[in-house]
Amino acid sequence: MKESLKENKAFGISIAMHILLVLALVVGISFDSPQMVFANANVEPVNAVFIDAQAIEDKKRAQQQAEAQARQREAERQAKIKREREEAEKRKRREAEAKKKKEQEEQRKREEQQRQREEAQRKQEEQRALEKARQEEAEFQRRVKEERERQEALEKEMAEQLAAEQAAMNAAQQQRVMSELDKYRSLIYQTIFSNLYAEKGAQERECALTVKLAPDGLVLSVTINDGDPALCQAARAAVLRPSRMPVSSDPAVYEEMKSIKLTVKL
Repeated sequence: MKESLKENKAFGISIAMHILLVLALVVGISFDSPQMVFANANVEPVNAVFIDAQAIEDKKRAQQQAEAQARQREAERQAKIKREREEAEKRKRREAEAKKKKEQEEQRKREEQQRQREEAQRKQEEQRALEKARQEEAEFQRRVKEERERQEALEKEMAEQLAAEQAAMNAAQQQRVMSELDKYRSLIYQTIFSNLYAEKGAQERECALTVKLAPDGLVLSVTINDGDPALCQAARAAVLRPSRMPVSSDPAVYEEMKSIKLTVKL
């Protein structure tokens, strides 16, 4: 801007000097021309006027050329200033765009880093949740196993206790049945001997029988298995004579009595 002012000032001074020079020449010609005519008769006034006009014209042309050159330089300077301004603006725009692009890239990187952090955090949380779920499932399975083993142990213990109780009951029942059977076996022997008509010999005789009885004591059959024939016939008759034998009303005892083996000795 300062250079432009200086050039304009110099150009103005140059024009002013040229104008003053032209005026001086004109005034000089106006006052000197008559003397020159009368002092030198040999000099042609026309030629002198022509020479001065030519000089003025040359100076004017030179001045115009100088002005044109000055205008050209000014135009070039203005064009240069404009180019520089445009280049500066373009440079600023490029710098602004580069800055904006850099900021956008940095923002994108920050967002990407944030996204990666969030993704990593999400995966960590998922991993922790998965691990927690596995631990809870393992704990649940452990408790289920412990409960199942406890139930199995309890059931086994109860089954063993029940089996022991049942065995004890069976043993007691069997003992009771056998005791009851022995009692009724003794009663049957008493019935047989009370109806047995046979003489006792010098030697002991015996007869093995199988007697089948009905629940009410009715004799269904008598089978001689082995023994002295005479004693067996007498024993068979002794069984059939009363038609009924003593029988327990207990089904368990009757089950042992319905087909009873007897040995009659005499």
